[in-house]
Amino acid sequence: MSILGPDDLPNFVSTIDSLGGPGDPRVDEYWRGVVYQPKVRVDTRLDPFSREYYDAQIALYKEMSGRELDQSINEHTIFDKASHVRARNPYNHGDPGMLATQIVQLATAMRLARPKRGARLVDMGCGWGLSSELGAYLGLDVEAVDINRDFVSLVHDRSLRYGYDINAVHASFDSYQPSAPVDMFLFYECLHHAVEPWTLIERLASMLNPGGKVVACGEPINTHWWPHWGLRLDPMSVYCIHKHGWFESGWSQDFLVKCFERAHFNVEITDFPDPIGQFVVASKDEALGAKWLSRHAVIEGGELDGDYIVANASTSLIFNEPVGSGGAALLIQNFRPKDIQTKLRLGGGKAQDLTIPPGETRLPIERVEAGTALHFESETWRPSDEIGNLDYRNLAFHISGLIPEHSPA
Repeated sequence: MSILGPDDLPNFVSTIDSLGGPGDPRVDEYWRGVVYQPKVRVDTRLDPFSREYYDAQIALYKEMSGRELDQSINEHTIFDKASHVRARNPYNHGDPGMLATQIVQLATAMRLARPKRGARLVDMGCGWGLSSELGAYLGLDVEAVDINRDFVSLVHDRSLRYGYDINAVHASFDSYQPSAPVDMFLFYECLHHAVEPWTLIERLASMLNPGGKVVACGEPINTHWWPHWGLRLDPMSVYCIHKHGWFESGWSQDFLVKCFERAHFNVEITDFPDPIGQFVVASKDEALGAKWLSRHAVIEGGELDGDYIVANASTSLIFNEPVGSGGAALLIQNFRPKDIQTKLRLGGGKAQDLTIPPGETRLPIERVEAGTALHFESETWRPSDEIGNLDYRNLAFHISGLIPEHSPA
């Protein structure tokens, strides 16, 4: 094992470059076993959304990069644009296996997101434009966004050369403003360059059409270095941070889910074997689903079963945090062919009789705050007896989600 500190980074980078750069077998051998040991100490016990934790990670970036954080300058790639415009693929490389893997990743992301024909796709951090070109090929209305003017120019010129209907826009993640509501934001191998992803995600939520999605793939989701989020400390990332000044972060799956759920997205993360990886599809739906509820409320007496919380004779939901800025409606599904009688008690109040008819019931809740508690005492039924299926449980009703109601601004 070879331990590197901040003072070793210039020689580390120059040695890699002299050996042919990342991807050269000699480099693979050279940095095998290399470990970066920061001088900046990051207290992982801090709230990962706090300014203190953020400031510590920025201090670590300055240590590793040797410069101030300025993505308008540092997030840049120098290349021969003319050759990439003429090339069959925007990367202008001839490794069929590598390109095939990237196409499979992008195609899988589209399959999971299921956009409709003509949907408005914004390809954030489009880079060379492979993801934008695939989106146009699939019949989507594509806007390609990048902080690097040369990438924007490349996407524009290839679009003209090959007849792709792509609008290329120069903007950063934080400065981009769409001209119309968006159906899908796509991040391919680039969301990890967002310095405050939770703030970015909140901005994106306000730009989406109802039911719109944020999709991310090719991202570093792991806990190799941090339990929440932070700069990646593998040799490749250390090289890129010091040589180029790129912001190379990563997050745990739990933290990334929290970033989306804070902005009231329903999140699904799908895992495939390497090298395909993980896919994030976050949907801005009318209702927050049962999985969202299970992570933001304590459920007693009921159980999460797929897309529902199944209530039994005595079930409670106790919210951990406020939801929205107004009231809410709890979505209750009765799959029984007749009414279910229940008693509902809000907090320590008096129990009220409630009849739940077959189908969906929207139960209004005046306000959802931290500690808001709903207690149900219900009659139960057995689906195997009453509708003849193979569900032998004694259950009451199903909860499919919660619709937050937002007060006018």
